[in-house]
Amino acid sequence: MTKKLLEIQNLVVKFGGVTALNEVNLHVNEGEIAALIGPNGAGKTTVFNIVTGYYKPVSGDVLVDGNSILGLRPYLIARMGLGRTFQNIRLFGDMTALENVATAADALNKSGLLSALFGLGRSRRDEKRSMETAQSLLEFIGLDHRAHQMAKNLPYGDQRRLEIARALALNPKVLLLDEPAAGFNPQEKVELGDLILKIRDKGYAVLLIEHDMSLVMKISDRISVLDFGQKIAEGTPSEIQKNQRVIDAYLGVAEDAS
Repeated sequence: MTKKLLEIQNLVVKFGGVTALNEVNLHVNEGEIAALIGPNGAGKTTVFNIVTGYYKPVSGDVLVDGNSILGLRPYLIARMGLGRTFQNIRLFGDMTALENVATAADALNKSGLLSALFGLGRSRRDEKRSMETAQSLLEFIGLDHRAHQMAKNLPYGDQRRLEIARALALNPKVLLLDEPAAGFNPQEKVELGDLILKIRDKGYAVLLIEHDMSLVMKISDRISVLDFGQKIAEGTPSEIQKNQRVIDAYLGVAEDAS
């Protein structure tokens, strides 16, 4: 039986008098790449902001590995198994690539403040472990040659990949990618698609928001479609490409979805 790692149940979100999400149900299975698509303003990033604790819903629930995470602070949600990137890159510009990833890995360490301040044994071991994790992840995404460069000096595409490495440092059950191909050229999009497949094959589940339909259709196992805050369709890429309601709302003529 396929295990649901992330479940979004009957989610209702309102901003003032505007309903941003209306009874939305989504899930991400173990070992899959699930995509969430739809027009601008459909509510896709709102889903991410609810799931990661930045907004609170009017009603509904969010479960990670069967446990409700509603009301938890973002750092606790991260520890429970969700790692996220953002539409706008949020790196520590004056830290190296290695330090950016190690900082995220530190969030999983158990040594306390006093241990860190006085350089006690557990703190030193944790710091060493974080740096080793960061180095391994930079190698995994192909940025080990940039390890000691300041994040702000990296090319745009490398900054995007670095943000993915930082999210992976949390060892998430589900990796949430918010428009990771934004600003990429065609070759960079191909390489990103290969990286996301590699991440899935390493054992991570992925929930992807993306406007590049060629990328979405190529790598996704299952696609959910939002329009005006409501889920209007869900299915495999081939099913979504043929869904008339999706074509009318978002994809345009069927040929454009290929």
